[in-house]
Amino acid sequence: MKELAMQKKIYIVGILILTVVGVNFLYLSWANQEVPVQQELIAGATPIRDEKSAYVFPLSEASYIPFLDATIPRPNLTAKAAIVYDMQTSRYLYEQDVQKQLPIASLTKIMSAVIVLEKMNPDEIATIPKQAVRVDELEQDLFIGERIRVDNLMTMMLIESSNDAAYALAAHAQAKGFDMISAMNLKARDLGMRNTRFLDAAGLNDNGHSTAEDLAKLVYYALRYKEIWTLLQEKEMTVTSEDGKITHTVLNTNQLLGTIPNISGGKTGYTDTALGCMILIVDIPGHKDKIISVILGSQDRFGDTRSLVEWITEAYRWE
Repeated sequence: MKELAMQKKIYIVGILILTVVGVNFLYLSWANQEVPVQQELIAGATPIRDEKSAYVFPLSEASYIPFLDATIPRPNLTAKAAIVYDMQTSRYLYEQDVQKQLPIASLTKIMSAVIVLEKMNPDEIATIPKQAVRVDELEQDLFIGERIRVDNLMTMMLIESSNDAAYALAAHAQAKGFDMISAMNLKARDLGMRNTRFLDAAGLNDNGHSTAEDLAKLVYYALRYKEIWTLLQEKEMTVTSEDGKITHTVLNTNQLLGTIPNISGGKTGYTDTALGCMILIVDIPGHKDKIISVILGSQDRFGDTRSLVEWITEAYRWE
């Protein structure tokens, strides 16, 4: 009897030990499945938009301002993609296919200007090579052998969207020992512009691409450089070669300047493949706020941008 009782005790203890081991095994298996999820969250692997926006679009306190009046119809745009980003609240006030990869034409030159300001001396003198003259086979803005300051080339590139000036800056960068296009793509990566690829400094190569969302990130970053946006508010400027023998009259391609109030800068772009592209930055008076509007692939870039900005200012209230 004593032997039988002892066997029962050993049997029960064995079952208890197996139960404890089984529970621990299940717990450890569950825990191992959960760790990668926690690590992903710690690494910022939240929804795609948050991951992409982490660097350029910092988190802000939750805010319902500006308030949307949903009864006001959204604008009908011809654009393939569009976005309006509110800087104060880090919110999209309008979005349409914001992650669609499209050619962006001369909107490329915003990134080109960023690289110029970060890697070149504006007082340097660039000598214009043959490969930077009449690069689009349409307009000739510069002359072979002309010597001109880097800041004057940037003025021409931004205000009148000179393709010659963009290529001249890239050639000057090469002469200084760095590849401007590589620098542009590296900067795009640093800014979280994961759907962007630059192939030239002017945006003539339509195999390059970006998205409305990525361009909003670029503009947000580029706003730290007042030189870019001060130039883009100018309707007309005159620049000269270093010897004073060649004068360039530079006319702004942005037809919305002076027609929409509170514009603090904008950039146009167009190729037959990209169609009309447009960036516009508008101040919200009295609220220390700006909105960034981006239009891509438009049949009417100026009309679409106007409709979008007018809808934003009518449909949203900042107080």
